[in-house]
Amino acid sequence: MSGNIARVVDSGMCTGCGACAGCRHLTLRDGPLGFPVPVIDEACEHCGQCLDRCIYDPDREDE
Repeated sequence: MSGNIARVVDSGMCTGCGACAGCRHLTLRDGPLGFPVPVIDEACEHCGQCLDRCIYDPDREDE
């Protein structure tokens, strides 16, 4: 799977848990609802590592 955590944020499913925060192209910043949300920089390679860690991805296929 490829992509990035922006689809979770855009869908409103992000809870700010920080599980995705292992990527060097991602920083957590205060979001509009008062909890941190991931922000992806322009160098994102869409490798999907952040999505692999996120349990709130609406397109996730659980094994």
